[in-house]
Amino acid sequence: MKTTIIGAGKVGKEIAARLLIEGHDLVIIDKNESKLQKIEEDFDCHCIKGSGSTAKTLSAPVVAESELLIAVTNSDEVNMIACMTAKRIGIPRAVARIRDPDYSKNLIISKEDLGIDLIINPDYSAAMEINRFLTLALPVHMEPFARGRVQLADISVHESMTVFANKKLMDMEIPRSLLIVAISRNGDMIIPGGRDIVLPGDTIYLLGHSDIINKICAKVKKKRQKVQTVMILGGGRTGFYLAERLCAQGMKVKVIEQNNERCRELAEKLPEALILCADGSDLDLLRREGIKDTDGFVTVTGLDEENLLLALLAKQMGAKRVIAKISRPGYAPLVEQLGVDCAISPRLITAGEILRFIRGGRLLSLFLLLNEKAEVIELFVQPGSKIAGRALHRSGLPTGTIIGTIMRGNKVIIPQGNDVIKENDRLVVFALGHNVHIIESMCGLGGVQLE
Repeated sequence: MKTTIIGAGKVGKEIAARLLIEGHDLVIIDKNESKLQKIEEDFDCHCIKGSGSTAKTLSAPVVAESELLIAVTNSDEVNMIACMTAKRIGIPRAVARIRDPDYSKNLIISKEDLGIDLIINPDYSAAMEINRFLTLALPVHMEPFARGRVQLADISVHESMTVFANKKLMDMEIPRSLLIVAISRNGDMIIPGGRDIVLPGDTIYLLGHSDIINKICAKVKKKRQKVQTVMILGGGRTGFYLAERLCAQGMKVKVIEQNNERCRELAEKLPEALILCADGSDLDLLRREGIKDTDGFVTVTGLDEENLLLALLAKQMGAKRVIAKISRPGYAPLVEQLGVDCAISPRLITAGEILRFIRGGRLLSLFLLLNEKAEVIELFVQPGSKIAGRALHRSGLPTGTIIGTIMRGNKVIIPQGNDVIKENDRLVVFALGHNVHIIESMCGLGGVQLE
């Protein structure tokens, strides 16, 4: 597919990297020549210097032939105008990043009139993911699949977890309706076999029946107290969206922000939250504000290093659940080693939303793991596809791929090697990123639309 991306910033580069892996023919537009030079060094794509919102730029043949336009500049207005212009010159689909809270809320009704097929708001999506983690009963990240019947959970293994620690997978006493589909170790992703040993310090990914996953997680992790108080460091868009949601759920929220003008705006928009105009890196301030009694501490400033450092300090000072927003997904292994409970990457969340949209509904759901090396996808096996009618051990799946569950009607199957995949089966597949398009092809998803 020929795709044009307007905006060569961090999000634009993240999306470009993903789409190149998917085999897209890319055109990237930006006004900044140095950014374009860096793009040309890193990627095999066509770069154009210019404004992505003008008809002159978008009417260039190399752009006008695109099937999809993605506008992710720092200006919401430029992104909206680019989408409107793209539709007028015949580009069939357009995606816009729109971050302003007022625009986002007002455009839910009118986005079609503006020629926008998908609105992405990384700050809002990140805030909702943070909110979800704060309200989990167990200190485990869980992702639902198969209409909630199947769960993916990640667990950090400690020496005391005798169920997993220092054992081969084949020797573990775990239910058959449960699979360890991957092991994250020192930043590497391992798709394990029965003889692989789980070590203390590993993060393991469990896939299986939701009730079994919940029981296992409850066995190895203590149930957490309900979050009632949250301290948010950073009053930007993500901090605002998060505070708004938490206040609506009846939680006591403190937002720490240095900028006086921004504090006044937040005080007007968030009357139920306490807005502190102060330096959030002041440890004495955090102590005075009761950091040791805080249920949740979230760092969402614009600096990854500050977010990680202050999240770590907050954890050491007694905060119960600590979450850091990071722009560089490559920091994920560091997060695990430091002991921060969770790291959220708006860039990865955005990339996941766009990939799901581009694949045209062919994927029922998609989850990108934080270290960018693997994906969990959910899809239907199409009639006449290569994989249909074959036993799993003869399916020809590429190395680095595990079919974790098969949903057949209302029945959830944790497959063994002799299980046969049938037409219209609903699969949940764990795969290293470079294998995803191969799996889609084997399931007969070349351009197929799912209802």
